[in-house]
Amino acid sequence: MAVFRDKEPPKMRVRTAQGTAKVLRAHLAQHNRRVLALAIATLVAALAAWALLYIVCCWVLVLAIAIFDLPFARVPRHFLLVYVVAAVCGIGLAWIDQRLTPNARLRDSKTPWEIFMELLLAVPNMTLAVGGTLGAWLSLSNEELLGAAELLHRLGEEKRVPMSGVRLQIPDPDAAVRILFALQMTQVIEAYREENNEFWLRLNALRPRSLRMAREDSTPA
Repeated sequence: MAVFRDKEPPKMRVRTAQGTAKVLRAHLAQHNRRVLALAIATLVAALAAWALLYIVCCWVLVLAIAIFDLPFARVPRHFLLVYVVAAVCGIGLAWIDQRLTPNARLRDSKTPWEIFMELLLAVPNMTLAVGGTLGAWLSLSNEELLGAAELLHRLGEEKRVPMSGVRLQIPDPDAAVRILFALQMTQVIEAYREENNEFWLRLNALRPRSLRMAREDSTPA
């Protein structure tokens, strides 16, 4: 009968930092493929929405010509140019609105004006979402991947690391920010705050299996 006993505490499945860096590279590549696919899908949806909105505008214009006896036999040729200019202005207005309210939260009640603006800027906001999605694209250099791998091994051994201690391990502040952002964005690590307002890092339970903990088991005969 086989008996499983733990002889060592949990360790990283990948034993070396270089091996972990390779796993991280593949993990980030998979994340970037998802980001690209989502950005393409959002772009297609935005283009379809603009096309549908143009058809609706043409239909409304034709209806207005018939009702109000406007001096047009059909949709004017320059209407497409007017529509494109209006679309560009709408995207610019949506961009300004997002900059003025970067942390807008959902509310239970809204004014009629706010509801009207949301409907008016729905398609422009969808268009701007393409750039926001591509903003999640992650790219780390070989040195940064190795630094991220060493941080993961440290978290695997110490269970948690103070946020302030990351600067001691990764002296370059810009590299530290990119590494922490990439690891949190891909759900490899997570940050939490204790009662003393100190921020700590720990391994995320949702990280990929290749970066999970493994036990050294023995199977005696």
